[in-house]
Amino acid sequence: MSGSDYPPSPDPSSGQYPPAPPPGPGYPLPPAQPPPFPYPPQAPGGYPPQQYGAPQPYPAAYAYAAPQAGNGMAVAALVLGILSLILSWLLVVDFILAVLAIIFGAVGLSTAGKRGGAGRGMAIAGLILGALTIVLGIIFWIVVYGVITSTCGAYGC
Repeated sequence: MSGSDYPPSPDPSSGQYPPAPPPGPGYPLPPAQPPPFPYPPQAPGGYPPQQYGAPQPYPAAYAYAAPQAGNGMAVAALVLGILSLILSWLLVVDFILAVLAIIFGAVGLSTAGKRGGAGRGMAIAGLILGALTIVLGIIFWIVVYGVITSTCGAYGC
């Protein structure tokens, strides 16, 4: 292609440009001015006018009480006491869990005294369940020993 195949360019000095081609079929003509409804009137400076005024400052923060610290030793005593009672049919496990429940219960009880009673009931419950498990374990050992000795005495071991 040579330069002569192009249409003549408009004369920039006259300010005239050729008209835009008509839109294709099915396309409406663009509006001459934007519709007034979706565009709010512009205030000086190019921003829309303020309708509500300046935002109000946030209120002062309220002072909340510090969350009360829990007593982990008391919780551990209660959990170990419950587990030792549930597993009291296991001969060695129940004594280990019961002793741990008693130890954690005693430490949790002393910690509750320092913290104003937080977890005192759980620590006492862990102590009681640990002691109960030890008593039941001893009774269980006595019954098992009695059955074994009576069986051995009657049938010979």
